[in-house]
Amino acid sequence: MPEPNYAGEKSSEMVSEGEVDFSCDNCDQHFEGDVWAGPAHCDITLREYPDTVVSCDPPGYDRPPEDWDEDWEVPDDPAIVFKANVAELRELIENQAQNDGSSLMNRMIFAQILTFLEAFFCDTLIQGLRQRPDLLADFAERDGAISQTAFSASAILRDPDYVRKAVEHNLKSRLYHQFGSGKPDKKGKSKAEGVALWYAMAFGFALTGSDGDMQALRDYASLRHDCVHRNGKTKDDEILRVFDKAYLRDALALAERVVDHIDTSLKSLPPAQPEPF
Repeated sequence: MPEPNYAGEKSSEMVSEGEVDFSCDNCDQHFEGDVWAGPAHCDITLREYPDTVVSCDPPGYDRPPEDWDEDWEVPDDPAIVFKANVAELRELIENQAQNDGSSLMNRMIFAQILTFLEAFFCDTLIQGLRQRPDLLADFAERDGAISQTAFSASAILRDPDYVRKAVEHNLKSRLYHQFGSGKPDKKGKSKAEGVALWYAMAFGFALTGSDGDMQALRDYASLRHDCVHRNGKTKDDEILRVFDKAYLRDALALAERVVDHIDTSLKSLPPAQPEPF
């Protein structure tokens, strides 16, 4: 199933569409269809049999947490993991990056900087909420995709930690290179979207220390998309040549600033409140 658009604030804004290919367990016949996926359910239309009704559970909630094969262990201190990766990336930039800003090696290094930053965003969000159950409860109430999710009583009774695991699975499935458009709202203020919105709802602080760094993340996300999905070309088929050594150094320095800002902001939060029961 295509992943719901968790950058949306309301469930109606979280829908995504895509194509699906599946088979029947009884006759082994293969079918092609179009799927509409939201945070609460999915609908499928078979192309050859449009009158046939097909529905399924949303991605991730049709199986118990112990069967989530994409699960991974969240590190205790994601900032330390990120900084260890930064040291190797810096070596790559100085010793392996090419003078040609359009080279494959340079594009790979740039994309990897963003990948490590995405992993930090995800792991830190989960770890920060895991360490502060009071903030986790508030976040679950504010986040549309989670607040409108139904959990079965039997699953909760069998595993009192089921809801937390389900919330963490939801967070792991999101796209951490979504930062919104940056367009001002009616009041002239930039609206927090995607990762910035999740951090604001979870911890109450901005994702970056400055508006300039936030805009740079948006620009980097767009360039990363061109590197990963268009082989280093823009949608107009122009070759990107910006990824020279200086550009890679700046991108790595910005990633470090963002990580340091989040790490410092988290440590400045009030001590975690005890669980209510």
